[in-house]
Amino acid sequence: AQARFCGAEGIKNAQTISTFRSTFANDYGLNIVDGPLAGLCSRAVIILDENNKVVYTQQVGEIVDEPNYVNALNALK
Repeated sequence: AQARFCGAEGIKNAQTISTFRSTFANDYGLNIVDGPLAGLCSRAVIILDENNKVVYTQQVGEIVDEPNYVNALNALK
């Protein structure tokens, strides 16, 4: 699904990941702990550089909110 999305959007230089069957959400404090979405991962953007150093993060306050994509893209410059 991620490959299809990237292909449809013309995204070529992104590495996508999935949290399915992983501890990622718990490890990084992104796990929704209560309510109807409990157990799912909250919406976040995490950008790593070529040395796997975190250069940008944003976790939105509400799942319906979009991250600030302009700031995320500016972190890539």
